[in-house]
Amino acid sequence: MAVPIPKMPPPAERALGALADSIGRPLPPSYAQFVTNHDGAKPDANSIATFDNEVSVSRFIPVSEAPELAAGIDGFPASVIPLAEDDCGNYFYVDPQTGGVYFWDHEVEGPNEEVAADALLFAEKLAPFDASRVELASGQARRVWVDPAFKPEF
Repeated sequence: MAVPIPKMPPPAERALGALADSIGRPLPPSYAQFVTNHDGAKPDANSIATFDNEVSVSRFIPVSEAPELAAGIDGFPASVIPLAEDDCGNYFYVDPQTGGVYFWDHEVEGPNEEVAADALLFAEKLAPFDASRVELASGQARRVWVDPAFKPEF
């Protein structure tokens, strides 16, 4: 079952044009269709399987932020469209040539993994987060740091 994604106002035509100009080509049709309904949406808790991990989408990148965001992320692939971000500084992006959606992990160098053939299929792959599936083996977590501001009463 897919995670519901809130319906949002469509992006301004000038924002769509600026994004297309920044990548030097027309926007993929599935991406344009997706952002018409969900530009900047924040889905409920979710997960999506990548090659060796499960990650989540904390928000979808608004079209108006995409060109500047892509240019400002060190090591981010050039001429792609940032689609969504997780809570760990990683992103999902759309390859404007193929429309495919890829996962970019800021800690891993090398080719990025395609997770869906297009933005609409990517949205369908988001599954509700199930905390019962998270298992740590004994000794797997040796140390953690928690920001004291997270729960100041402790």
